[in-house]
Parts: sequence; C-alpha cells; structure tokens
Amino acid sequence: MLEKGLNHLIYEARTNFTYELFAEFLKTGVKGLCITTTLPRKLFKEYGLKNADIIWITDMEGVENALDPKGLNTEIWSRVKAFSDENKECVILIDDLGYLILENGYKEVEKFLANLGKCANKATCTLMVPINPDSVTPEISKALSKKFDQVKDVRNYILTGNKVECPECGAMWHTNVDSCDICGYQFSAESHKPALTTEEKPIPQREAKVSGKLRVKPPEEEETKREPPPPPKPVAYDFENRPQDDSWFNRGVALEKMGKSEQAIECFDKALESNPNDSWAWFNKGVSLHRIGLLGEALYCYDKAMTYNPNDPDLLSNKGIALRTLGRADEALECYKKALKINPTDSGIWSNMGVTYRVMGMNDAALDAYNKALTIDPYDVGVWLNKAAALQSQGKFDEAIVCYEEVLRLNPYHPVALRNKEFAMSRTLRS
Repeated sequence: MLEKGLNHLIYEARTNFTYELFAEFLKTGVKGLCITTTLPRKLFKEYGLKNADIIWITDMEGVENALDPKGLNTEIWSRVKAFSDENKECVILIDDLGYLILENGYKEVEKFLANLGKCANKATCTLMVPINPDSVTPEISKALSKKFDQVKDVRNYILTGNKVECPECGAMWHTNVDSCDICGYQFSAESHKPALTTEEKPIPQREAKVSGKLRVKPPEEEETKREPPPPPKPVAYDFENRPQDDSWFNRGVALEKMGKSEQAIECFDKALESNPNDSWAWFNKGVSLHRIGLLGEALYCYDKAMTYNPNDPDLLSNKGIALRTLGRADEALECYKKALKINPTDSGIWSNMGVTYRVMGMNDAALDAYNKALTIDPYDVGVWLNKAAALQSQGKFDEAIVCYEEVLRLNPYHPVALRNKEFAMSRTLRS
C-alpha cells in the first residue's frame, strides 16, 4: 500500500505506473504537483492531468513556461514550497530524478529532497519519486533508498487496458495489482498477478556491431626495414575500479536510459578520449548507435569492445542481433553458438538463436532453441509467443494454442496472445 503523507521511492523502468497512480490520487480530490521533463500537453493527453500543477524543466533556451533544471534549489524549490504552503493535503511527483542528478550533482538533489521532506512534515503531503535504479550508480541508488519512508518495486508490473474499480475509494487499477495503493483495499483472489516477463526483449544494454567498410586505421610504416615488434596486447579498462567521478561515462549511461541516444554518444566519445581502452564505453556507445539505426558504426564499436573482452557472452549475443538485422544470419549464428559455449544457461541467447533460425527458414531448429530457452526460463512470455508463431507457420495450430494459453496463464489480458489464439482456434475448426 502507498500510504498518504509518506515519501515513496518507486523503482520503475518507465514511469507509466507512477503517473497512473498520481492520476488516481488527483481523482480523489487531492491537489497534485508534477515536476517533469515531459511536455505538459503530452501528460494531459495521456494521463488526464489537467487539474495538476506542472513544473516543466528543460535545459533548452527560450522555452516559455519552463524552468532550468540547474535552478533546482532556487526557482524550482520556490515553486514547490509555494504549492506545499497553499495545499495542506497534496501529492507531489518528481519525474526524471536521474536527469536532475546529472544536471545538479547528487548533493544538490539530496539537499532538495531534504528540504522537501521538512516541508512535507508540516502537511499531509505524499511524495512519489520514480526512478530506474540502473540509471544511477549503485552508491547513489543505495543512498537514495535511505532518504525515503518506503521503497516500492513495480518493474514487473505490465499495464494493460483492463482496469478494475476499487469498491472503497473508486480508484481505477490495472488487473495485475493486488491492492489499492490509495486506500489499501485488497482485491479478490481472482485479481490477476503481474506477468513475470515482458512481451519482447529490448536491445540488450550492451550491443551492436557494424557491417560495411568501417575499419581501424592501419599503423604507419616504419622508416627502417626492420620487423616491427609485435603490438602489446590491449589491456581492458578496469571497470570495477572505475573512478567515482567518471562523469562522462556515467552521464552517457543515464542519458541512454532516458532515451537520449544522440547525447549519450557524445558523452561516451568524451569518456573514450580519456580512456580509449574502456570496453564498456565502446559497448554502450554501440548500444546508442544501434538504437538510432546506425548499425555500421555500432558494429564497429562492438568489435572494439571485443578487442578487450573477446569472450563476453553479452557482447557476442548483441553482435549477433546486429548481424541478423543486417541480413548476415550465418554470422549471427556463429556469435550465438560461441556465446552459448561460454554461458549455456542464458535463455535470452537461446531465444535470439531461435529467431535467427526462423529467419533462415529452419523452423525445427528454431523450435529446439525456443524449447531450450523455456527449459531455463519457463516464464518468458516473448519466447512462448515466438514458439507459437513457429508452430503456426508449420500448420500446428493445436500446439500453438497451448503456447498462447501458457502466455495467458502468465498474463490473462495479453493482447497478442488473445488475438492469435482466436485466429489459431478458427483455423483448427476449419480443418
């Protein structure tokens, strides 16, 4: 239960759940304030926050009705304090905390939260701060968790279009929620649990290599005829002992988590200027390039990362994804096979291999790979759906229906499974 009058840190990959919770608070008549980098009209349209006060923060110059994020403890704090003074019962949502940490430094954000906590103690103020804990360093994540009354992890929750009304307070909740976070009412045993996995896997956090003709500049020829000495073996950057103030790398990671890939690439470039053998910076730069569609440059970065970590299964898997996307399925398979020799219990690599086999028209091999993935992780909705698609392509509709039923057992309102199961059943009735 999300108790009123307390400060709540909410672990969430995206902020959908927190915004919907915020919207439900507003429906009960509580005044709300939202501090966000998202365009206000988008929030109005998506969550119906027309009755909320919005503080829109951006570092772009000349934007009307927006505040500079570096004014966290000046202009922004003044607006927050005025709102809190005017409303003795209220709810405040602070979105993009990772961005505020980037722009101001953790100490300034800590000061802001401390002031807000003192202010909230004078009124019935509920504070909600969503954050992806992977977007900040472990040290900051741990420090933040100590600044809040409650920490709630909703990263496994899947938001569907199906909602149930709380009979106590009237709030509307998705069917995978066990209790009302406003009044605490416990829903019946028939209420659906959150699915254990997401429908499809995003591009892994480290990935992509380039096809094409990018290549490393060859060494300059020696003036003498003597044989040059063999080049020294590259030494990987010691990530475990990375300096705490590795600001360009950390900023790049945080920006990529926010979906700002172009800015993230610039930061990784800066990090590589200081540490050109930082395999993680090469890797993450490749991820950002992949996500904006620059597969050639991304593959180059993955190959650079593999210069230092040639036996990293994640790197090999991500390289395989990029190669398959580029139509080089044979090379992708070789990457997956090598990765599985290193880590045969990675269900994601088996699943990606299955996708590649299907692209090559090798359905039996794909099904075998999917079955191995499900043996390792039977709760992976995406793999069940991929297996069902492979079975349907072979006309095995009864077996495909079994897969869709397994998906619906994990997530009863999965739209793809519902639609495809209905199609498969119609084909079974025809035969």
